[in-house]
Amino acid sequence: MPNENKSLNALSENSKFIQLDYQITYDALPHKSFKKLPSAIKARIEELHDLTQAHPQRVIASLLDFIQKYPEVPIFYNYLTAAYEATGQRKKAETLIKEAYQRHPDYLFAKTNYALYCLRTQAAKKIPDIFEHQFDLKLLYPRRNIFHITEFVSFNSVMALYHHAMSHRESAVKYYEIVQKLEPNHYLTAIIKRQLYPTFFQKLRDKFARYLEKLERRFENKIESLDKVDAVEAKSDNYSNYSKEF
Repeated sequence: MPNENKSLNALSENSKFIQLDYQITYDALPHKSFKKLPSAIKARIEELHDLTQAHPQRVIASLLDFIQKYPEVPIFYNYLTAAYEATGQRKKAETLIKEAYQRHPDYLFAKTNYALYCLRTQAAKKIPDIFEHQFDLKLLYPRRNIFHITEFVSFNSVMALYHHAMSHRESAVKYYEIVQKLEPNHYLTAIIKRQLYPTFFQKLRDKFARYLEKLERRFENKIESLDKVDAVEAKSDNYSNYSKEF
């Protein structure tokens, strides 16, 4: 992908819906916490990103170590979440998503990941609070004039999916069109398109997928409940044995 900055003012011509008075860059745009890292770790960031995409299982141990050593650097949470999701470890990914948002509520990807989690768990009404009731990047981060393309896509994709979930179709379509214009082949663009313009077979597939996900969550909750019961019973047995010794 070429390195370039794109002014988005042209996208908002003849529309007052969103004021896109900032620039989008494809160049690296490190988070401010990046400065706190040792040079040796900074040099590995690109490698970690590539491994997260190509060999996610191989990078998990390193990312866990970095989170323990540098908990103030949110990018490691983002990479580890992606690695967990890529390796099918959804429960761990969701736990990490919630932890990242609690620790770094101002970090955009912590917000967008948590918002997507809320959408998956039918908690879309939480999303305005996550973004401080701001539905434009510039309003959310007024001191910034440049955003990375991944920030732009993630934020506006969440906005499209949120408005769709709330049955605000016109708003959802406008966010979708903005994302589609810059990143037509992005996986989030495809997800929004499927939500807004589903084919008959996609409707059936999505309905079945949601049904399976509900069953899986019920099963996981049941297992957790049984584990808690077992833990309580084991604790009771320990207390009983302890009493008998005296």
